[in-house]
Amino acid sequence: MTTTRDVDISDLIDKAPLSLLQKRTIAVCLILAILDGLDAQLIGFAIPALSEAWGVSKASFGLLLALSAGAMVVGSMVFGPLSDRYGRRRVILVCTVIFAVFTLASALATSMSMLIVLRILAGLGLGGVTPNLVALTSEYSPTRIRATAVTVVIAGMSLGGFVGGFAAAFLIPSFGWQSIFVIGGVLPLVAAAVAWFWLPESGRFLAARGDHAGASKIFASIAPTANITATDRFVQDIPVHTKSPVRELFSGNRAIDTVLLWVVFVINFLVIYFLLSWMPSLFSNAGQSASTALLAAALFNLGGMTGALTFGRITDRIGNGFAVVMAGYTLGAIFIGAVAMLLGNSLLLLVTIFVVGFGMSGSSAGIIAIASSIYPVSSRATGVGWALGVGRIGSIVGPSLGAVLIAAGMDARTIFMLMIVPTMVAVLTLAVLQLRSRRERRVEQSSTTSVFTPVES
Repeated sequence: MTTTRDVDISDLIDKAPLSLLQKRTIAVCLILAILDGLDAQLIGFAIPALSEAWGVSKASFGLLLALSAGAMVVGSMVFGPLSDRYGRRRVILVCTVIFAVFTLASALATSMSMLIVLRILAGLGLGGVTPNLVALTSEYSPTRIRATAVTVVIAGMSLGGFVGGFAAAFLIPSFGWQSIFVIGGVLPLVAAAVAWFWLPESGRFLAARGDHAGASKIFASIAPTANITATDRFVQDIPVHTKSPVRELFSGNRAIDTVLLWVVFVINFLVIYFLLSWMPSLFSNAGQSASTALLAAALFNLGGMTGALTFGRITDRIGNGFAVVMAGYTLGAIFIGAVAMLLGNSLLLLVTIFVVGFGMSGSSAGIIAIASSIYPVSSRATGVGWALGVGRIGSIVGPSLGAVLIAAGMDARTIFMLMIVPTMVAVLTLAVLQLRSRRERRVEQSSTTSVFTPVES
């Protein structure tokens, strides 16, 4: 007679102390996220030098930026479902090598058309890495620190851009624009080699796909005192096989949740990319110096990193990510209005833009964490990937909207005030999504059965 236990994976991870395997997995995901964020912003740092070296206007790089952003949209939407079918680890490694190789190749570009092709190919990898780093981090983190872990990884992308900006300021004048693409290509290749040995596959994914041996080995490392055996059966909130992860985003009542989530993502990217693209020009139009405008952009990113870490920790403490993100967006909206009122005061403007980044960009990490929590494991990377992909449409619309408003002759104060409107729409949308999430959770809890139940066979 053998005894088979139904082992609940969530209970297993939540009750055990954080293991070395979990710490190492999250650390590798963070490193890859930093490099992903660095490479995503490299072209922005290189444009002034490229413009001078090639004798073309800065405005002529608009098509390159748009196509690169579009490639990241495609990468997010393609590699998310592939990860749910073939595994997080495999797709993370492939995408990292893709963006590393084509970033490195960008150092050899001799024309705009060649650089466009290379940045499109790199963009596919950059877009594909993000949802899978989020999914893998979420699946290795216990509930008590999950929001913090996810937001730390997401904040790493902003950190990559922040560090990249300072590195570019040193490297480009000394070694030319090619140097930042060399660094941006070599470092991810080294990180991919490290990840090959240190980054495990998701135990949840292996259990869902029926790889009992692989899942048992991972869960035994996470919870050695649980005495995982070959006869144990792993229970989680997903079916064993899934033919179409994308279809799961719209199955049952989840279709409305998916649409609401996408609305928030689009608005999030729209406002953030509007600010990143047009802050320097709008501040200059308002009489601020070029140095103040550049410092404001850096402080916006710094505020975003600080906000992401702060909001993640608060979410883990109070257990309500929706309330935290809505508060962040509301704070951002209030201080966007303050920016409009303080355009003539450099010091107060810099402080205010830091708070805008804290609220707006910091909350963007929170909505990714929310996305990773509302989808089951079988469609988690797909859900996050498609939300990011659809949301990146906002990264194209935001800068384009700014150009239209400026061309229409609106002053900086009016334009900033208009950005409050979509931000508050995002708050209202999240409120509706939270109400639906609470109702669905109550339904799920009413049908939940006990776990860790011995079954005699």
